[in-house]
Amino acid sequence: MIISNIWLIIFATISSFSRGIISVIDRYQMGYRKQSSIDVNFLNNICSSVLVTFFLIYVLHSFPSPRITNNYLIKVLLYAFLAQVVAYGYSYVFKKVSIMQSVLLSKVTDLFIPWAILLTMGYFSKSSYLVSIISTVIVVIYIVFEQRHNNLNLKNLLTTFAVIAPLLIIQAALSPLLTKGLIKPIDLVFFTIMTIYVRCLITLITFIYKNKTLKISAENLKGKVYLIYGSRAVLTLLAQVTYTLATSSPNSSIAWIFLNMTSLYSVIFGDIFLKEKMKFADILVIVAIFILALFSK
Repeated sequence: MIISNIWLIIFATISSFSRGIISVIDRYQMGYRKQSSIDVNFLNNICSSVLVTFFLIYVLHSFPSPRITNNYLIKVLLYAFLAQVVAYGYSYVFKKVSIMQSVLLSKVTDLFIPWAILLTMGYFSKSSYLVSIISTVIVVIYIVFEQRHNNLNLKNLLTTFAVIAPLLIIQAALSPLLTKGLIKPIDLVFFTIMTIYVRCLITLITFIYKNKTLKISAENLKGKVYLIYGSRAVLTLLAQVTYTLATSSPNSSIAWIFLNMTSLYSVIFGDIFLKEKMKFADILVIVAIFILALFSK
């Protein structure tokens, strides 16, 4: 399904903003409250699955369900697996490099993603690729300038890039291929719902494998924590639906310009919610790239 660039930008921006807030919530849960990443991922996905079940009931009541075939299920499994592996990949990235350095690593993949999509879907936009190049140069120059007083470990950056780059490129290349044939937006919504269930299953298996006692500390489930998990579940549903819409089109390379800036968005929300330091230049970079992308045809 071909979607216009402006809608891809809107979907990608909503998804990135949602995931930016999710990143802040995760930093609060695992950094400030010292919760286990395994517990956090498991509980987050359980809450998301419960929420999406209510949404599924409404959707089934309002729209005809898709025809579930073995091929459809295989696509859902692969799509969900890629999404979860990338999530684990980012967990590794955040342990190895700073947030701003993670933005740098993600943005560099923008130079390769359009070529990967060309290989799988046969689609390439010169204007979108030009935006990818310019936006990457802007971010790289800005972050290198910001990090000039820090001791950059080039070997560590290259090692981390070698982990996350292939994951992002493969995900970007296969996402429109796996959703090919889903003509209507509601078909993509059903596909997304199935994806959330499969991701929950993956984290459940991980939780059982890593946590033999199958217990979660009771002190981690009190007061406002329920509100945090509930809010994250809503954001997860919003982020996943808009992500699927943004990456399902053959011309989705323009969407990845914004999807790969999620960590930069999290810097802004970190300043708002966690009182972490943010610079006005961070916002200017985002605005500049957004305006630049609007000129892509």
